This record gives sequence, C-alpha cells and structure tokens, in this order.
Amino acid sequence: MPPKVNRIWPTRKVAPNSTIKNVLEVSAVDMCIAENGRAFHTDRYEMMGNPRPSKLPTQLVVRRGAPFTVKLQCNRSYDPAVDTMVLILAVDAFGSEKINFGNGTEVCILVQPQGSSGRGETVPDEWSATLSETGKEANGKVTHTVTIFTHAKASVGKYNMKIHCRLDTMDTKSSFEKAPPLYLLFNAWCERDDVYMKDEKARQEYVLNDTTMLWRQMPTKEGMVSWNVGQYEKDVLDCALWVIAVTGRVSPTYRGNPVRVVRALTGALNINNGPGVLEGRWNGDYADGVSPLAWSGSVKILQQFFNEGMQAVKYGQCFVYSGLFTTVCRAVGIPIRIVTNFSSAHDTEASLTVDYFVDPSGNTADDMSSDSIWNYHVWNEVWMARPDLTDGKYDGWQVVDATPQELSDGMFKLGPAPVVAVKNGEVNVAFDTEFVFAEVNADKMYWAIRGENGVPKLLQTNTADIGKDISTKAIGVNDREDLTSAYKHPEGTPEERQVMAAALKLGSQRYSSCGVAKRLLVPQASSYTGEGSAEWVKLQLNARGNHVLGQPFGIELIVSSTREGEDVQVVGTLWLKHTDYTGKHSEEIRKVPVDLTLRPLQSASVPVEIPFNEYNNPAFDQSHIKALSVLEVPGTEQTYFTQKTFVLAMPKIAMSLVDDRPQTGGFTVRGTLTNPLPVPLTGGRFVIEGSRLTQPSEQAHGVVAAGATASFQYPINMAYKGPTVVSARFIAKELRNVDGHLEFELAKILQG
Repeated sequence: MPPKVNRIWPTRKVAPNSTIKNVLEVSAVDMCIAENGRAFHTDRYEMMGNPRPSKLPTQLVVRRGAPFTVKLQCNRSYDPAVDTMVLILAVDAFGSEKINFGNGTEVCILVQPQGSSGRGETVPDEWSATLSETGKEANGKVTHTVTIFTHAKASVGKYNMKIHCRLDTMDTKSSFEKAPPLYLLFNAWCERDDVYMKDEKARQEYVLNDTTMLWRQMPTKEGMVSWNVGQYEKDVLDCALWVIAVTGRVSPTYRGNPVRVVRALTGALNINNGPGVLEGRWNGDYADGVSPLAWSGSVKILQQFFNEGMQAVKYGQCFVYSGLFTTVCRAVGIPIRIVTNFSSAHDTEASLTVDYFVDPSGNTADDMSSDSIWNYHVWNEVWMARPDLTDGKYDGWQVVDATPQELSDGMFKLGPAPVVAVKNGEVNVAFDTEFVFAEVNADKMYWAIRGENGVPKLLQTNTADIGKDISTKAIGVNDREDLTSAYKHPEGTPEERQVMAAALKLGSQRYSSCGVAKRLLVPQASSYTGEGSAEWVKLQLNARGNHVLGQPFGIELIVSSTREGEDVQVVGTLWLKHTDYTGKHSEEIRKVPVDLTLRPLQSASVPVEIPFNEYNNPAFDQSHIKALSVLEVPGTEQTYFTQKTFVLAMPKIAMSLVDDRPQTGGFTVRGTLTNPLPVPLTGGRFVIEGSRLTQPSEQAHGVVAAGATASFQYPINMAYKGPTVVSARFIAKELRNVDGHLEFELAKILQG
C-alpha cells in the first residue's frame, strides 16, 4: 500500500462481536454509463457509446456539482460496523504536473452508508459518497451502488479513481486500482457552478447543440453559414483538455475556474504565443495547408491536431477560430455562442479612432497607421459569473476572441470582457474591455496627405458606422438574433454620448492622447474641411442592379451640389478595388476620372459597369469590391471623400436527403453546385462535415465547365437518429467562399 494511503484512513471502528474475518474486496466497477449519461446530458459523447464507434473502452463523462452513481462488484456485503471504504479521485496529470491532496487535485472521500450522519449526508460544495443499495448476483458476488457527489468548483478534466477498503477489526486492507477513468465537466445545470444558466432552452443551445450558425459577408440569410461544432466526436474532449492544460498552461488547480480557462484558450488556439492549435493566414496563399474558407467545422481540425503530434493546423481566420473556440468550450461544458460584428474596428493605436490616410492615388498610407475596419469580425461570448469582479454586476455574457490581434499581458489574447461593461463604457474592467469597446464604437477618420512633408488634412469623420448588426444564432432556430443593443446604446442618443465620454475619461491611461486630440476635430469634420464655409457638394455611392458573382458589377457615384447661386466644378477620381474582408489587402480594378460641372442644386451620376473578366482575380475571394472617391473643387480648399464596400452574392450548394435504403440500407446526403462563372472551375473539391458520428469527407472534382454542375454524395450514419446538420463547402482555384447546409431528423423521417 502506498505510504500516502495510510493518511486517508479514519480511526478504526470497534466491533468485538463481529465474525467477519475477510476484508471487503472490489473486483469490478460498473460506471453506469447509460443512467449517468441521461442524467448529465452526456450520453452523446463518443466515449460514452456502448459499444464505442472507435472500438475503444467506454468511459464515463459527468458534470460537476451533482451526484453520479457507480456499482461495485464485491466479494461480500458491506458492513458499516466493521468496514471502511475510501474513494480517491485524482486529476489525470499531463506530463510532470503535481497531483496531490494539498493543491486540491486529489480528493479522498469516505464512503458512508445511506442515512448515516456526518458526511454521509450530501452537503453542497463538498465531495461525498454514500453506499445506497446492495444486491446479490447469480455468481455469488455482491453489488453495491455508490453515489458520488462532486464539488461544484472541482477541477475539470479526466480523473482516475481508486477504491480502498479496510476491515477495521483486523486492520487488513484491499485496494482496487483498475476502475475506468471518468471525465468531469463544467455544469450549466448546477446553481453553484460559475457557468450556471437558468434557462433550459439556453443550455440546450449553448452547451448541448453540436451545430451552429455564424454570419459572414452580410447580416442576412445569404450571409448565414453553418458550422459543425462536433463537441461529442472522437478525440475532441481529450484534445480540448490537452489544449487547456498544455498549450494554455492552466495548472490542474485552476482548471475549475472558467475565467482562467477561457482566457488561456484565447491565446492557446492561435500560434502567435508559441505552440497552438491553428495558424492564421489572411494573404490568400494557402498552398501548404487548407484555405480557411474550406473548413466546415472543428472536428477535422482538432482530430488532425490531436493525432499528428500536436502540430498547428494550417490555416484559419476569425470565423474558424470562433468555431474552434465554440467546440472546445462546449466539449468541457462552458456555454458559448458565436458573435459577428459587422464593420468592426481594429484600433491598434488605442485612440478610439480608426484613421485612414489617403494619397492622391486613392491608396492608404499604411506606414502612417495600422488601423483597419473589417467588413465583419467574428468572436465569441461565453456565459459565466465573474467572482473576480464586483458583486455580480458583470456576470453573464463575456467577450472572448482567439483571433490574434493585439497583445494583452504580453500575449495575443482577448477576454473575458463583460458585455455589460462594453455597453457602459467601463473600459477599465478586466479583461481587454477597452479593445472590444473600440471594435464597436470607434470613429472613422479619413485624412488627405499631400507630398512627403504635407500636414494631413481631415476629410471626413463618421461616428456611426462602426459596430453594426451584431449577430448570433437565435435559440432553437437557425435564424439571426441581433445583439447590437447589448453592446451599445443607439447612435446619437444622450446615453451613447455619455458612455463615450465616460470611456474617454476612464481610459485616460489606456487611450492615447493623440486619439483624444483627434476627437477635438470632430465638430469641424464632415465631408468638408475648408475654412469657415459650408460644404459645397455631397457624395454618395450606390449599387446598380444585383451584385452576383460572375455577372457584370455596377455602381454609381452621385455628386450633388448644395450651392444655390453658382455652378460648382468638381474633379478627382473614382477607384474600384478588390479587397478582403479585413480591408487590409487591396488591388486596383479600375480607375475612373471624374470632371463634372454642376448647376445650382444639381445632381450628376458617374455610372461604372465592370464585366467579370475585368474584376476576376483568383487572389481574392471575389466577394468584396471597394469603391472610393476623392474629389476637389479647383481653386478652393474644398476636398471630399467617400468610400463603400460592396459584397457580391455567392452561389449556394443545393443539398437534399435521399432514401437509399433499398440499395445501401441507409440515407445519403446529395449536394450539387452549378458553376456560376463564365470560365471553367479547376482543382475543385467539396468538404463535407456532418454532426453525430458521421466522419468528415473531402471529395475532389476535376474541371467544371461554365454552367456545368458538380455534385457529391455523403452517407449518413444510422446510429444516431436525432436532429442532424450536414455542412458543406466548395473550393476551387477560381471560386471560393461557397457553402451550404442541410438539416434533418431521421427519427421523424422513419416515423412518417
């Protein structure tokens, strides 16, 4: 017997009349997989399968803060007068981690008969165990049912269990050390757990749902993209725990603290802090990996990482990091959802402004500012209490972001930042609230630069364009829920102005003095930056017709005179450029000179139409085209600027469920995509990922002629008959950013 076991025993009981001479011995443990799985909503984890699809031994998954049961097969009945039984549960160590009683990673539980006094009574927030039932089997063995109550703040992870018995009258002992390991997760159903959620529908959505939706390109049905979360699939839970412990460097003592866990994950999922799960790339070159647009879920990423030496997977962007974060958190039981912020500021200078310096060629001077506005940015919200902050005020949804953007405490990580603190401008609240506040509230400022030594001239300030249509999946349905009001007060209201003033005051040590100084220019900055006069013209960019990839692209620049008594001449340029969704990379498509003479109060249009062969550029995903114009009134200081990004509609993969039982005994998902381009597609492939025990698949296609159709077939695993979503992506050299999804429930189909 190991020396430390001697320290776990209570005082021996005295029973002089006992005739029992043999110590109680445990020969087998039944982890009651089915009963515990139903009670803890964990029956869908692959490791809980009986048998497991992977053919590996079944392992128990439960949630902390609530009792689970095991059955012990023993050589005789338990006698409380002479028997002492002790359970030892210890966190499974990664590497050289110290697991011991002193740091709370190993617990000693004295098993009490049901109804006895003391620790045999279940006490909230204490580890305890009761022996509740005894039964005899046909082989003469005796089965004891033991109920184990775990601490609501216990470390989350894999546990090893040992069972020690002592016959007190003779001080003889036995040990059973072959009990299957078990997994202990966060528990959103337990009121004492920091991730507790009161609403059952919310728990179903944010903890149990293994598929979700996110929004890219636009906050509409066309911008909705499915994502296979896949938290129940093979290796996913083990991988999640490894990332938290090893990559995230969360010690076993603190793995029960959801604030520490999610903050560590914001740095562990990217590689900018060292070894991580997913490498980010935005330059369009993905030849040595996978395009971020090709991922349809997290399972393949995590399985590749886990089974190929923990080497970073290539490549991801914000929406992939967000999907990955969702999988890891739901796997360990933390409620989480994906959030998209449209027109999202990346304020690198901590100025609460995003500054663009535009030269006479319409190019931005990147050496003068590294700020940018992303057409959209995707992050996450996790639900938890914040006991590290004040009196519950900041409990609830917290922003976390694994996309590497800015340093926090010397590492690329962000959050958890309370959403309520963001809305109220409390930028000093931990963690990184000031950065999130800028993402949804920063002002856009455009400056003209003339020559190498010219002083920048303020062209335009816009205080209402940042932080639009903040979106997440609604509970229970695949529709969009707007979260904008949770992050900010309506633009232009007294509350919004008060929050901005409070943020600037609180952030005096955080936001740079140059940002405050630039804000003093706001009253004089609209489209006009002349001296003491009202603006002479107004500019507006509009779409012409529907913007569909493969079809001609049309816009118009409307120039309107505001002068009543004189003509106005305006000259300058209108540019159209390819851009990615981050706004950081662009390439000119066409440059249009503008020279107009407007009669008083007259408006004139500058129409532009570009055929596909002119805007076709495989280096970009082709869904974003930026138009911008700089115009001047000759002989005056009047300078005007406008800019707008247009999103082209992409095709969708059409998907249907086919009953192939007469041929194959099962069902098949079939998908088709018609080439919308007037050129052939080359190097195309479908990437398909389905929830619930259906393995990811990749199906290559050769050349798909213009107007021709490519298709795939994806067999469905019949073992699971509940709600299922199959997600698909199509990637080719000439066409990316194409997706589709199909929802179905086999049980309903088979019934009807």
